[in-house]
Amino acid sequence: MKSFILFKWFNNISIAKKLYFTVGIMALLIGVELFALFFSINTLSSVRAYVEGEGLWSKAQKDAVYHLLRYGIAHEEKDYKKFKEFIKVPLGDSKARTELMKPNPDLEIVRQGYLEGRNHPDDIDGMIKLFRRFSKISYIHKAIYYWGEAEPIALKLIPIADSLHKEINSAAPSLQKVNELLKKIDPITENITGPEDNFSYTLGEGSRWLEDLVLKLLFIIALSVEVSGLLLAISVSRSIQKGLTEIITANASFAKGDLSTRAKVFSKDEIGVVATSFNTMSEGLEKSINELAQAKRKFKGLLEAAPDAIIIMNNEGLIKLVNAKVEKLFGFERSELLSQKIEMLLPDKNKLAGIKNTILFETQKNEGLVMDITGRKKDGTAFPVEVNFSPIQTEEGIQISAALRDISERKHIKVLENKNKELEQFAYIASHDLQEPLNTITSFISLFEAENKIKLDEESKAYLGYIRQSAERMTELITDILQYSRIGGKSQTDIIDCNKIVKDVLDDMNASILETKTSIEVDLLPITNAYPVELRLLFQNLLSNAIKFRQKNMPCLIKISYKKGNGNHHFTVEDNGIGIDEKYKDKIFIIFQRLHGTKQYEGTGIGLAHCKKIVELHHGKIWLESKPGTGSKFHFILPEND
Repeated sequence: MKSFILFKWFNNISIAKKLYFTVGIMALLIGVELFALFFSINTLSSVRAYVEGEGLWSKAQKDAVYHLLRYGIAHEEKDYKKFKEFIKVPLGDSKARTELMKPNPDLEIVRQGYLEGRNHPDDIDGMIKLFRRFSKISYIHKAIYYWGEAEPIALKLIPIADSLHKEINSAAPSLQKVNELLKKIDPITENITGPEDNFSYTLGEGSRWLEDLVLKLLFIIALSVEVSGLLLAISVSRSIQKGLTEIITANASFAKGDLSTRAKVFSKDEIGVVATSFNTMSEGLEKSINELAQAKRKFKGLLEAAPDAIIIMNNEGLIKLVNAKVEKLFGFERSELLSQKIEMLLPDKNKLAGIKNTILFETQKNEGLVMDITGRKKDGTAFPVEVNFSPIQTEEGIQISAALRDISERKHIKVLENKNKELEQFAYIASHDLQEPLNTITSFISLFEAENKIKLDEESKAYLGYIRQSAERMTELITDILQYSRIGGKSQTDIIDCNKIVKDVLDDMNASILETKTSIEVDLLPITNAYPVELRLLFQNLLSNAIKFRQKNMPCLIKISYKKGNGNHHFTVEDNGIGIDEKYKDKIFIIFQRLHGTKQYEGTGIGLAHCKKIVELHHGKIWLESKPGTGSKFHFILPEND
């Protein structure tokens, strides 16, 4: 009964009030949608803050270990103090986590703990809310578990540091005791890596779960908005059908050319206003038609004077009109282009797919569509073009205008800017991060010089060993970074026989292949246009990795296979080595990311980053298929035309 009364009231109110009511309901639902969106953004931001906090925690732990090792070797009090400073980060996070686990935590203690953990003050409230609201969600619960698992391992460094400090500052410090304490540090560092990775991975999974939940919620709300709007619109439309029927009848007669047609006005409400406006419009249209011919002439004049190449085409993509700039830009005569498809000038069909529907939809918002695409001149030359598609209303219906501009120079400048950014990044690394290993060498040299006056004893030999290891490590690191920064820097593409490239790589690696008794099978490979030095380095890194990470209990087998399809060269380097867990398939291509300690496998962790950069230099793609214990397949594709 109440619903019937409400419907009757709604049907009897003015059209303006109906629209206000409809807009109000939809605004309310949109407000709910925006609130859900705001809540999800804040929650995802808190997840991001925890990931950043884990990074700060991990870096502080590694810095603490580094200075503790330096202190054990150089016996400099400043290193012990730096250890104490860096270990405050895990201690602060531990304080926050421990307090949050209580039924009624003291939030001031929690905030202080997060601040000591070097988390950004603006993120702390969100981190607390995320912990308290979602701690029982499986992802967050697992992340907290891994967090708690890593903390006591890291805090084991404190008693070692205290014992080391006590021994070094004793009247007669024992080198043997110092070394024994130092040996306890590496196992702690290795044990922390697993919980750290699990924490980051679990938070990432939780973030994706939350994102999926939010999308579903927003979809439901959006659907409610659409359904409510549709039902209300149907109700409004029925209430005004009578007046519109007269307007539609008059409009049909008008469309047939009877410009004297006028609609009957039944009332002074909104429908009556529309009918009156229609009559006024029909009167004015007679005058406008007379002015249309003159406007068309002016339009063509403006088209020819435009600074860009302009193309007018119908909604099927057929060219109807071009200006002189089009002829100049593409080298075609105007007569050669008319009634041809736009793909004649812009051959990238994938990018052009759906342009018609997109542009026609945009007419409702009076907006256009801008995209970068490849253009092709009459002589076959390809060049980058910026196209601004816009809908235009003509006497033939809605058509599409395309304003085209050659952006070759802009693209070239962008490439140079990217190269400059890489060089700047390298200069920063060389001048800051790479100084720490050199400082280590300097400290050991000082110790060696102090002891050089007497015959070398076991302690001095140990110093020499540390010096040698640091120097070799730094040399290797600098070499790899330099090589990474130079990829694609000055080299040019050339026609290359990939079979010869692989043969040269295998000849260079012959000693390693014989030593490890490795068997390598190679398919017939293509001849393609590529960067010679970089492509050689790509195969060398993939083959070296396959040999390095082989299984010790079976012969090493490697196969390089090739297939062609979809305009790409598809290469696969397959081995039967130790394999890689699926969760690390993206991490391995990041520079300096290692899955194993240097004691297990030597290297700097930059080889696969080289591979990714080389493939992307060729506008290709590289990815991994692997399972632990069953070997790995590294796939990469290179475009045929590059």
